[in-house]
Amino acid sequence: MVRKTKTESAQTREAILDAAEVEMMARGVTHTSLDRIARRANVTRGAIYWHFADKPALLEAMIQRTKLPLRDLRSCLIEHMPGADSDPLNLLREMMLHGVDRLANDEQHRRVCHIVLHRCEMTDQGHATGRLLDAMFNETRDVLYSLCRDIAARGQLREGLTVINAVDMLISYMAGMYQCSLRHPEAYLISDHPERKIDALFYGLFDREPAAGSAASHGRNAPAAIDDPSADPSSPIR
Repeated sequence: MVRKTKTESAQTREAILDAAEVEMMARGVTHTSLDRIARRANVTRGAIYWHFADKPALLEAMIQRTKLPLRDLRSCLIEHMPGADSDPLNLLREMMLHGVDRLANDEQHRRVCHIVLHRCEMTDQGHATGRLLDAMFNETRDVLYSLCRDIAARGQLREGLTVINAVDMLISYMAGMYQCSLRHPEAYLISDHPERKIDALFYGLFDREPAAGSAASHGRNAPAAIDDPSADPSSPIR
């Protein structure tokens, strides 16, 4: 038997993932068999098991292949947008717009998100995919919390709102956007004036300019933002 090169092995792995996406999109995760995936990818079941321990591991690899952690996006934008690190509100806006653009135009990302949200039945407690999604949610919430604290420190959080209030609203918007766009793509046009929608959300939560007298308005480093009295800043956000 001829051993495959690393390149050929990587190509086989990608073909299996591509086939799994198509089959799971059509039939749902539960009703997609490894035999179907193998036939579509033109490989043997043994080839699938060479690369993936089981179907949950295959699904997890699909998610890993398309996910873009918010922390990485933040770092990338800071690197390529002059002044982004000193303007957290504009940075957050660009991150949200990037997410909208990706959901609207990246077909693989849309397909995997649809599988996870609408075609995946996670009934086992401690399901590996469920743990991965929980980790992604917590990481996203932590990044949003950090940005909203920076915005609040500049005096740009609307009076009466806490940082956690703002994070909850942003998470709700993002979750609703994914659900509506993927479940009802004809009725919910994600590419229809996304800037207006995000600005309507943002400027209900935040002021456009730093408050007079805030550290940011004087060019100094901003102090820690004031949050819910009951919140422990040292604890993970849940």
